Amino acid sequence: MTLRIHHILVTGLLTVTLITGCGRGEAPQAEISGEAVAMVNGVAISEADFQDFLNLQRMTRPGENLLPDEVLDEMINMELLRQAALQQGLDRDPDIQRQVERARTNLMVGALIDQRLNQDYTEEQLRAEYDRQIQAIDRTEYKARHILLDSEADAREVIAALEAGGDFQELAREHSTGPSGPMGGDLGWFTADAMVPAFSEAVQAMEKGSYSNEPVQTEFGWHVILLEDTRRSEPPPFEAVRDRVAQILDNRALQDYIGDLRTAAKIEVK
Repeated sequence: MTLRIHHILVTGLLTVTLITGCGRGEAPQAEISGEAVAMVNGVAISEADFQDFLNLQRMTRPGENLLPDEVLDEMINMELLRQAALQQGLDRDPDIQRQVERARTNLMVGALIDQRLNQDYTEEQLRAEYDRQIQAIDRTEYKARHILLDSEADAREVIAALEAGGDFQELAREHSTGPSGPMGGDLGWFTADAMVPAFSEAVQAMEKGSYSNEPVQTEFGWHVILLEDTRRSEPPPFEAVRDRVAQILDNRALQDYIGDLRTAAKIEVK
């Protein structure tokens, strides 16, 4: 069989090695979980470790038809390479030791986070957070047009033309340098956070049916804005975002837990 050494296989073997508790420079412990499926120079590969490895390969290589015997051969090859690396003293390499310790830390932290977040929230908790999120979101949408110009002087000329009774859409088609110019400057419906801050702030301060009597400068140029209408968007139904609400509660619980740990810790930043 062709020797196939993929980065993911190395990661997979590292994961199995860490789970089974192999120490640096040591062979796996004699106690194995379940019946051994192979022995490699006296080192047992247990059924449980093989199944973990097989499941990992199926998850990370979904397009391949992985046969158990082939995957076992890969695991045997990796074990042979692991033993060869130990014989060469690579387990004592400082860079490798740091990477192994980092992987061990990631596994432990991940397990702790899963443990802390494994909570069943009540219907009342979920709905209360849903209501809080809905109240915190600005659901106002704006329908506007704009005329984009290269200079403040050009923008003021357009404003003067509007004050003299000019038609906004016609002026946009004639003068706007933006892509919406041929459409009379139409921007459609949008929320404030969809636009750059200066533009959004100007729109939010305007009344329906009015245009900006002062040019609005953004990174794109100078704008003359017409606010045509506003409306309130409907929030998503609770059931559609139930899982997202639970994630918000999870994230808050985790941040609170980390905050408690930091409060109780002695931290020195140098």
